[in-house]
Parts: sequence; structure tokens; C-alpha cells
Amino acid sequence: MWRIGIDEAGRGPVIGPLVVGALCLPEADLPLLHGAGVTDSKLLPESKRIELDAWIREQASIRNWMIELHISNPAEIDRAMALTNLNDHEVTLFAALARKLRTDGGGILQLDACDADASRFGNNVASRLPGWPWDGWSMDSRHGADLHCLAVAGASILAKVARDNALQSLSTEIGIELGSGYPSDPTTIAAIPQLIEGAEPHDCLRWGWATVRDAWQATHNAQPPQRPVDPNAPPNAQRTLF
Repeated sequence: MWRIGIDEAGRGPVIGPLVVGALCLPEADLPLLHGAGVTDSKLLPESKRIELDAWIREQASIRNWMIELHISNPAEIDRAMALTNLNDHEVTLFAALARKLRTDGGGILQLDACDADASRFGNNVASRLPGWPWDGWSMDSRHGADLHCLAVAGASILAKVARDNALQSLSTEIGIELGSGYPSDPTTIAAIPQLIEGAEPHDCLRWGWATVRDAWQATHNAQPPQRPVDPNAPPNAQRTLF
């Protein structure tokens, strides 16, 4: 029996990517996660998250666990939301990673639900899994799964560390301290005026977020431009990412 845990990091920020992480491991290996101190990434200090991220990756190599990450950059998020909404985008990403990690032997697909209705989120993910229910598999979609399901907790650590690394890389690349990327972060808010000085908002911003719209309106006395259409993207691109 297997566990596939899927979680995201970075749903709400105005700067940087949304990262979805997934971890697949045998049920018999779950005590290893518990013994290492794996839990909801939000409850761990940064140093412990980094330590556990490295440990999970090491164990994956040794024990043939499977890891998948998808980094959804701000442009991808803006374009997906122009067609549907953030919940639908996350359903697409969760389903894509679940398909990649499907394995024989049966198990439980555990999701940290991003919808206010956890059952609806699970049903929407299931609708994008060809042949679901898979032989021997069931689904557990709930709020707080990263606290109660060890595979999801591991996925939450992988996603959070990947997102933090992406923010740090952006700060270095741009030469501006971006903070956490959340609108509640004073460092993030202080960076936004510098990121909207040009003819378009900087690519690290989510152009559709109210924080960006309001700042652009105040600075340019106009609504921000929309993301240009990607000529290489297939129709309804958010449903065909994988």
C-alpha cells in the first residue's frame, strides 16, 4: 500500500510562484517521517524545513520514494485565472502530479484541499484523473492534511522550501529584497513601487492581484495591462500543462 501526499505553497502571495509538491512512499515507511519530525511546514522554523527537505530527498534516493514538484510562475497563474480561477488552476496541478505518481499496488491519494469545500476539491481532482478510481486506490481530501497526513506534510515541506528558494533567487536576480511575497509583509509592499516603474509590471508580480492593480492605478492612473497571450500555449492551456 502506498501514500501519495500533495500540497501547495504560495497560493496567496503577490510576488513569486505557486509551488505544488507531491510525495509518494510506501505506507510502511510513514514511521520514518514521524521519527524525523516531519509535520506541517508552517509549524517548522526555516532551518528545520531545509534540513527535512534534504532528508526527504536523501531518503527518496535510498528508498525509491517518488517526488514531483510543479512551479507555477506568475505569468502562468495570471493566464490560468483569466480563463477560470485559482482553485481550478490548483485542481489541474494536483491532478497532474497525481497522474505522474500513480503506481501499482493501491493506496490512498491524500490532498490538502485548496477549496473551502474539501469534498468538492477532491471530486474536481478526481474528475481529471483518467480511470479514477484507480485499482486499489482511494482519496482523502481534507483541510489541514499537512498536519494530519505524513505524506502531505512531507509534500508541504518540499513545496515550501522550493518556493522560498525561488523567492531568494528572484531577490538576487532583481537586486531588490522581496520579502515573503505576501501582501501582509512590509518588505514585499515596499518593493512593489520599484516593480511597477516600467511600461509593464515586473514578471515576478501577479498582475491580476488587487495589490498590483491598486499600486499601478495609483502610480500610472490606469489599470495594469493584461498578460500577453503565449503563442506557444495550447488552447485551454491550464488543463494541458502535463
